[in-house]
Amino acid sequence: MEGDLTLILPLVIVFIGAALAAAFGLPALNRRLTITQASWLLAVFPAVAFILLALRIPALNAGEVIVWRVEWLPVLGLSFGFYLDALAALFALLVTFIGAIVVVYTGQYFKGDQTAWRFLAYLFLFMGAMLGLVMAGDVITLFIFWEGTSITSYLLVAYKTKDEAARQGAFRALFITGGGGIALLLGLLLVSSVAGGTDWPTILQSGDILRNSPLYLAMLGLVATGAFTKSSQFPAHIWLPGAMSAPTPASAYLHSATMVKAGIYLMARMNPALGFTESWFWLLTTAGLLTMLAGAYLGLKQNDLKALLAYSTISQLGVLMMLIGQDIPEAFKALVIGVIAHALYKSALFLVAGIIDHETGTRDITRLGGLRKPMPRTFVVGTVAALSMAGLPPLFGFLAKETLLATTIHPSLPPIIGSLLPWASVLAGALLLAQSGLFVWETFLGRPKDPTIHAHEAPRAMWLMPAIPAFLSLAVGLLPETRQEAVFLAQAASAAYGDTVKVTLALWHGINVPLMLSLVAISLGTVIFLFRNPIRAWQQRTLPNLSFNAVYQWILAAIDRAAYLATRLQVGNLRVYLITIIAGTVLLVAGFANRSLIPDLSLASGLSLELIGPTGLLRLFALLVVAGAALFSILLSRDFSAVLAMSATGLGMAVLFVLEPAPDVALVQIVVDLLATVILVLALARIPRRQRAAAQALVEAEYRGRDKRTLIRDLLIALLAGLVVAAITYSSLTSRPRESVTTPYYEENAKTLTGATDVVGSIVVDFRAQDTLIEIVVFSVAGLGIYMLLRRAAPTFGDTGPQVEEAPSHSAPPQATMGIGGRPTSPFIRVVSSTILPLAMILGVTQMMYGHDQPGDGFTAGVIIGLGVALWYVVFGYEETRQRLPWLRGMSLITVGILLAVGTGVVSGWITGDFLGNVDFGEMIGLPLPGGFHISSSFLFEVSICLSVLGSVALMLNTLGHPGLRENNEAT
Repeated sequence: MEGDLTLILPLVIVFIGAALAAAFGLPALNRRLTITQASWLLAVFPAVAFILLALRIPALNAGEVIVWRVEWLPVLGLSFGFYLDALAALFALLVTFIGAIVVVYTGQYFKGDQTAWRFLAYLFLFMGAMLGLVMAGDVITLFIFWEGTSITSYLLVAYKTKDEAARQGAFRALFITGGGGIALLLGLLLVSSVAGGTDWPTILQSGDILRNSPLYLAMLGLVATGAFTKSSQFPAHIWLPGAMSAPTPASAYLHSATMVKAGIYLMARMNPALGFTESWFWLLTTAGLLTMLAGAYLGLKQNDLKALLAYSTISQLGVLMMLIGQDIPEAFKALVIGVIAHALYKSALFLVAGIIDHETGTRDITRLGGLRKPMPRTFVVGTVAALSMAGLPPLFGFLAKETLLATTIHPSLPPIIGSLLPWASVLAGALLLAQSGLFVWETFLGRPKDPTIHAHEAPRAMWLMPAIPAFLSLAVGLLPETRQEAVFLAQAASAAYGDTVKVTLALWHGINVPLMLSLVAISLGTVIFLFRNPIRAWQQRTLPNLSFNAVYQWILAAIDRAAYLATRLQVGNLRVYLITIIAGTVLLVAGFANRSLIPDLSLASGLSLELIGPTGLLRLFALLVVAGAALFSILLSRDFSAVLAMSATGLGMAVLFVLEPAPDVALVQIVVDLLATVILVLALARIPRRQRAAAQALVEAEYRGRDKRTLIRDLLIALLAGLVVAAITYSSLTSRPRESVTTPYYEENAKTLTGATDVVGSIVVDFRAQDTLIEIVVFSVAGLGIYMLLRRAAPTFGDTGPQVEEAPSHSAPPQATMGIGGRPTSPFIRVVSSTILPLAMILGVTQMMYGHDQPGDGFTAGVIIGLGVALWYVVFGYEETRQRLPWLRGMSLITVGILLAVGTGVVSGWITGDFLGNVDFGEMIGLPLPGGFHISSSFLFEVSICLSVLGSVALMLNTLGHPGLRENNEAT
């Protein structure tokens, strides 16, 4: 770990807010706080994050870059971390500032709806994902948060789960942005591979290497695809209007400061590495230009206020993407100004649209009008924000438009673009001005169109939230700029450009060409607004279906058709699945295997029994036992006999491990095989004999009903599969290297690093301790899974206790103890069984104490003790065993075992620097212990393994022995 750890505080604070928002769903909190009160409290978190980020501005203005990272996979050069320069800080400040406003607004929007805590939780998760995206210190971290924004935006858009439009809009957004995310991942991996690292400093300093790489076009295309789909560039823009089905707070946040800005941020960040080429210029400029014009044109024909704002957002995103494509400093000055201006006026306008919808019940401008009188404050706020979107002075939007027009007339642009961009930008600006006029006039001015609408002013806190960004747009234009603001924006623009950029926020630059173009745009926009009705009617008549939704629907239909063809094999018949899998495997091995896979039997044919020796004979015998037992497990008709045959297969493999020699593996194989046999026998005891007989008769009838060709087919497939496995096994045994690469390392370091003479034991609990920790967790989950399935399912089907087989004709004596299955047990067996469990416990403790020096470990110890317990179940029965072993509580043992393992790992990590690192606690405190026994982290880990395994085994045995009783009522 290195760098400034405090860098992650804003992100941590936001995710704490998400956890508290989710906690608000608890009845204890939900009854005491209204959703409005909760939103005020939760808004503190993004506000604090904003302040923490703002405090970094002086350091960022001085040119500092703040980094924090932790090594993830050092061998591959992968790390997880964060990177804050002025560009990242600009977007992070917008995310937290607009986020705090939207959280407060949410409490007003959902006033009275106590279930809206779910929306707040989604909103905070969305905020955290976007904040992590812009602060990511490497491309892998960026991609993780990138996908996080896609998932959380899906939850927000589909928040109204009963609304079909919401579900479809959410799916479309996830489908398009998720597809782009796959392309982005490939592109980022290529960039990292060529640059030689995944972190931003390495990538940003490798611009020449990346641009000169033969993979440059592939990298550019893949990264741009991800950014274009995320930022709704033409033709992937179709998902954004559909996302308007989300509640207005989500729409305002998504459009102004978060998800749609992710692609803009990515391409701005990548510009020093992938930019400054002809391909970069033409790709981004063309996509941005088409998006700018398409959004401006389509927005004018909308009747829904949110749809109108959505298309204007698309147009502005096209402008920002087009600016990133330029290789001139003026473009990046316009970029940072445009990002801020758009975030301020668009968040205000969406929140105003939400107020109108909230207070009138509609967003349709054909029904609205005359709201100026009943909603005067909302009218003022909406007008100021709309004037900024129109690009009129002295609003901040005017400055954004001026800097854009100054970029379009730069002499360095190619002649075609140089003559096209200015007039295209003027046309787009005119259409946006007309849309701004449409928003204000058709909503607040004119005469009311629908007499059934009775509007009133929103609560103060509700209209104050959009008033903050709206009047900031006015304040930035009127108030003199401060040096800190200008320097900060210049540093952000320079980070995106890769060189020095000067930024000024002054509105007036004299009478120049951009001003003249701006006047043309204002004049043309005024004309379009005045003639809006015939123009909008012409749009509806001539190009009513100018959309790529048809292409989207065609793609979905093609995917559905492909899925149908792929699922033709999914016929619900297990036999078909097995035949397909096994036959496919055989064909793949036969098609791609080389000659080394074919066994060379020439040597084997000349061997005699004398040359094979006694060890070879034992191996041959064990192989015959394994093969024969496996065959008998299939052919034997009785279930119990088949289980015993399968157990013999495992024991035969244990003999092979002993002969290798691999005593540790052999010991584990033996105890696990015995445990599996016991569990299967107990499972058979749960099924009545009549039901087993009926199942067997069904199988036999099915085989009798099959023709000979089917049986021959199954036999051939099984034979071929067996030959392939045998050939692979023989080839691996005869062609493997005689000298291992890893064995010498473990032999040299096991004693010195872990104090172990048993190499296998040191690998399990020291070198690969974290793997073992995961394995015992998985084993515990298996035991819990059996417990939950049987405890829940058994009572449903009327199974409340052990199934008792038909008793023999003679009655058992009254004093006889009944074991599992209702059979009486003799006193001799009881005495022998009583001594076995203590011996098993002694053996288990011994294995844990000396497992570092001799074969054996905590896993084996847990299974051995579990087998002793299983014997008690068979001999003494369920009830008596539970009475004599009250400490056998499965869940408690698992809990103690996992907590002990984690606690040991944390303490040893604090001492050694490595989680579950080797520490001899007994030697540290000077305990007198027997020779060869050490109270070390390894020993404590072995104890935790034993407890977890024993707890899991206890759950399995108790549940199979009596699944009708609950854990909390009995000592499980």
